[in-house]
Amino acid sequence: PGGSSVPVMDEATCQNIHMDFDDLKNTGGSGLGTAAVTIFDKSVDMVGAIRRLSHFYTHESCGQCTPCREGTGWMESILTRMETGNAELEEIPMLEEISRQIEGHTICALGDAAAWPVQGLIKRFKHKLVERIENPASFNKADYFQKAWPGAKFQNQDWVNKYADGSAYAKH
Repeated sequence: PGGSSVPVMDEATCQNIHMDFDDLKNTGGSGLGTAAVTIFDKSVDMVGAIRRLSHFYTHESCGQCTPCREGTGWMESILTRMETGNAELEEIPMLEEISRQIEGHTICALGDAAAWPVQGLIKRFKHKLVERIENPASFNKADYFQKAWPGAKFQNQDWVNKYADGSAYAKH
């Protein structure tokens, strides 16, 4: 509800909450922030959406603070593997621990902004992470690239098959 820098909420939580600072913080475990509400329908891959946010925060980190400089890259790397089903279940608590080590340990708020969406994903959509890791075949390479392609149906299937596992983007 507060843009990309707050924990995401699921539909059940949103049904019984008011859009105000106190209710979102105390009841929803999120925040209002800038009140930039982003709504995802059921067709959105939440793991992929948070991975893309993680990529943004990794790119935007100035690198001054070690927790942010190192942690955002690690979160992005783990989320990239999770998105494609190339991760282990043990990495879910590790991802949360990395986010907790970033939160509150940086000079500016970018570290918190990077950590909170990941924490929200784990808190409210952990089942999506588990499903993807336990069933990597559920990651549809063609759909993944088609959503990023504004034109006609994506035709370069050889390229999709070669790069859709995310390995071209993994840093660690």
